[in-house]
Amino acid sequence: MQHSTSQSIIALMTDFGLGDGDVGVMKGVMLSIAPAVHLIDLTHDVAPQNVLSGAWILGASYRYFPEGTVFTCVVDPGVGSTRRAIALHVGKWFFVGPDNGLFSFVLAEQPFHEAVRLTNPMYQLPQVSSTFHGRDIFAPAAAHIARGVSLAEFGPCVDPADLIRLEQTHFERQGELIKASIIHVDNFGNLITSIPLSAVPDLFSSPAIQLSFPANNAVITERRRFFADTDTHDMTEVRPFIYGDSSGYVGVAVRNGNASRTLGVGYGIAITLTQ
Repeated sequence: MQHSTSQSIIALMTDFGLGDGDVGVMKGVMLSIAPAVHLIDLTHDVAPQNVLSGAWILGASYRYFPEGTVFTCVVDPGVGSTRRAIALHVGKWFFVGPDNGLFSFVLAEQPFHEAVRLTNPMYQLPQVSSTFHGRDIFAPAAAHIARGVSLAEFGPCVDPADLIRLEQTHFERQGELIKASIIHVDNFGNLITSIPLSAVPDLFSSPAIQLSFPANNAVITERRRFFADTDTHDMTEVRPFIYGDSSGYVGVAVRNGNASRTLGVGYGIAITLTQ
């Protein structure tokens, strides 16, 4: 897949925040290499070092971008270690970042085409630091890919079976029981589980549905199709309920509240859903 420099898109996702100049510096590097590229900020507010949350945000977002978009993803607590810097062609898109599980959802959902290690110094900055690969390795690679450089030019191929995948992104069905985990907590405190809605087609019709948190023995049986779907007009109610999140996964929310704080749970917490 080749790119037109005048139409290429690079989408950035990091846990850098915007308080420092890191994001701006990455953009400067990219524009120095590919001046006509269109830069889009997916988010820079991934919870610091939270690879699972970054993986979910990317997994819930990438499919809405044009074919050929290059996603530059830096949630990289292992920067400077033996973790690999990689670029992938998966589905209709390209992805650049650390091989630490950040691309787990994409790899699970889309056909795999190619993956390479980013080892060719021709496509890196002259000086590569041990703590800012976003600037020195990932940003240059993304810009060169956007300009049409073939992935084969960047380094040796990586076997897709060797790519790191996060175990928390999966769910396990045991008869009428589904074992899963919380994979994301959004800005409203809604809890997103690793259970796809497609795995529970009777979510709103089965009287037996309940979601349990073994860590604190909390059990939720109430279900709502949307946040204001209730028989009461009490705006202060704090009862958690199960809903279908727009990402395509089962979620837990509190109307006008914060389910994470109400239940005292967060990322990675084990859950069970009984049908």
